[in-house]
This record gives sequence, C-alpha cells and structure tokens, in this order.
Amino acid sequence: MTLFHILVVAPQIQGRMITGENTMYKQIKKWIPAGILLATLFCARAGAQDKEADVTEEEPVYDENTAECISLRHVRRTKVVDDRNVLFYMRGKTVYHNVLPRSCSGLAREDRFSYQTSIGRLCRLDQISVLYNDPFGMRAGNRCSLGAFQKIDRDDAKAFMDSANNDVPAAKPLPMPAPQEVGASQEQDPEES
Repeated sequence: MTLFHILVVAPQIQGRMITGENTMYKQIKKWIPAGILLATLFCARAGAQDKEADVTEEEPVYDENTAECISLRHVRRTKVVDDRNVLFYMRGKTVYHNVLPRSCSGLAREDRFSYQTSIGRLCRLDQISVLYNDPFGMRAGNRCSLGAFQKIDRDDAKAFMDSANNDVPAAKPLPMPAPQEVGASQEQDPEES
C-alpha cells in the first residue's frame, strides 16, 4: 500500500462503509504519523549524505593533459614507481602518470598488478589488484582505485623515475682505520691510566 492509498483512498473507503468503521483504516490511521516521520528522516539522511560526499570528495580539476580513461589497445607497458604512482607507456611518445587516491600496500614491492575491464578502457576509479607470487602461481591481493591519467612525455617520465630512485640514498662503506692506527690507540690507553 502506497502513501497515496493511505492518505487519499483510505478515507474514501471509510465514508462508503455502511455500518461501523473499517478495521483496516483504524490500523492505517495509527501508523500514518510514524510513516511521515520515517519518510522525513530518510529524506534528511539522504540530503546529509549528499552534503558529506560533496565535502569529502573533491572533483578533480581537468585540463587538456588529463584524461578520465585510456585505451588499453594503445598501452605498451606499465611501470610501478611506488605505492601511489604508476606510469602507463602508450604507443608513440605519450606516457600517462596515474596517481592513486590512496597508497596501495605492496604495489611497489611486487611491481605488478592486474585489472579487469569489459569496455577496452581503463578509467579513473577502476580497480587494480596487486599480484603476489605464491607457490601455486600468481594470486590477486590488495585492490586499489586508480586516479585520473595525467599526460606527460617520455622525458618527463624518465626524470620522474630518476627522482623517485634518488630518494633512497646509496649505501657507502665506512672508512676503516689502518691496522697500525688501531694498535697505536690501544698502546696509548694503558699509558694514560
């Protein structure tokens, strides 16, 4: 029974009754205020969720170098830079840099991922899965959403990769003292005491 039936049809049924009041109408009459209250609360909650979505999710700002989707036919290879950055190398000299909205744990360590799509394109908010190597073969692990695709050229991609690799300092061995210096310092200590 819809709200229309409760508010419009039910009173008409009561007026047509020859003897006594309709028992069903009595029951409906009790629940009308509760139904109106629930409908009001539901609408208020839906409006609050829309406002929360507006506050928490910022719409990305696009320019001519930003794309929502890329064609999978044109992807030559991918390169995982770290847990938030993936480069998509396309045919020609175009590279798309994708910054994931959140860090994808294990992506840089495993350096591989999979995706599923039925439209031949990979789009913003599509899911990728980190691929883990286990004794029985590859298995899908953490799922992460993609961000928008920022178009860069190969030189920029190379510079980005170089800067990402320079974040980790190279290990350098400590200088070791010469053997005579070690013995000389031990001989001086007993004389000082």
